[in-house]
Amino acid sequence: MVTVKGLKRFNGIAGQYGYRATVQYAGEPDSVVSFIGSVYGGPVVMVTDTGMQTFVTEPDRFGSFGPDWVRRFFGDLA
Repeated sequence: MVTVKGLKRFNGIAGQYGYRATVQYAGEPDSVVSFIGSVYGGPVVMVTDTGMQTFVTEPDRFGSFGPDWVRRFFGDLA
């Protein structure tokens, strides 16, 4: 199970914006994961606290990119 403990929006460049989430997996310490999308649609990139970047496959399956999108993303993994 994953708990989203904190969620904050941040702005990027050229229409990019993202959400930084503090999450906790059962029995593990908190970690920070960022998701970066665009006002123009397109891909969403997940960035871990170690800097690893991964494209989210079919991001539309979690709805419109926003705070609820992040919560649905982690709910889907639980």
